[in-house]
Amino acid sequence: MSVALGIILSFTAALAWGTGMVIFKVGVKNTDPLTATYVKGLLAVPILLIIGLIFYTPSSLAQPFLGENLLWLILSAIFIALGDFFSLFSLKKIDVSISQPITTIYPFVTILLLVITGTEVISWEIIVGAILIAIGVATITFFSRNNNEMEKETKVESSETENQKSFILGIILALIAAVFWGGTIFFTRRLLEGTDVEVIPMMGVRNGIMVVVALVFALISSLIKNRGLKMLKNIHFKELGILMGGGVVSWCIGGVSFFTVIGNMWIDTAISTPLSSISPFFVLLFGYLFLKEKIKMPQVIGVAIIVGGSVLLSFATG
Repeated sequence: MSVALGIILSFTAALAWGTGMVIFKVGVKNTDPLTATYVKGLLAVPILLIIGLIFYTPSSLAQPFLGENLLWLILSAIFIALGDFFSLFSLKKIDVSISQPITTIYPFVTILLLVITGTEVISWEIIVGAILIAIGVATITFFSRNNNEMEKETKVESSETENQKSFILGIILALIAAVFWGGTIFFTRRLLEGTDVEVIPMMGVRNGIMVVVALVFALISSLIKNRGLKMLKNIHFKELGILMGGGVVSWCIGGVSFFTVIGNMWIDTAISTPLSSISPFFVLLFGYLFLKEKIKMPQVIGVAIIVGGSVLLSFATG
């Protein structure tokens, strides 16, 4: 029963994270990525902290700060902040149906860290699955770039060059986000191995630290650029609400579902992580339905390969 629940919650995380990325694509349209990084947590963090206080003891909020837990807490908070920042930055440069599938290489990063630290053993499933994910990402990147260039042929050369640079930057940012997200999962798993560390209070504390850090950097950026605090001048309040709603979906539903599986060890991290990375299916669907993004066959093929690699990885320790 616990295995089945672990698989269901992993898929729930994939659905929530895919939905959240589509929501963030809308919210970040006229918002700078640094501002969006802390705004997305302004509602989700209080919800997590309140639930933590209601269903757990107040000491559960202090537990992540004790002993060795503090190191993993700081590392996971830094990595999720950087991962979210680069992901949101990528969404400003390229379509979510291209950016999000690329970020799904994060299971490879997580599994690599598990192997390096001796937590998991390399098997042929891990090697082949990782190769498939890489091929899927390369397929989406290469063919989407070609299609992007073809669609811009009629535009002036300077504009075409600018669009190409923006597209390449978006790809690079998505890859960087994936690396940090993969590290986040690894460090959070180590944190959850700590004595009496509960998932929801931990997420409230960790993501709260992330929001504070992003807010501090946003304040510093505003002081430097504007010589004063003008942080909300580039944000529409409608988009602020959209970003906050996306944060609730991604963190309160997706994050809690995923890390509950890891915290309870219902299935191995090397299984739950790849299963949660099938979110590109939902991104393609919702991006097409709500954002009117075009779905091209190379994207479908790339996503199918990525999911195939993720499923194969899920059997690596089975």
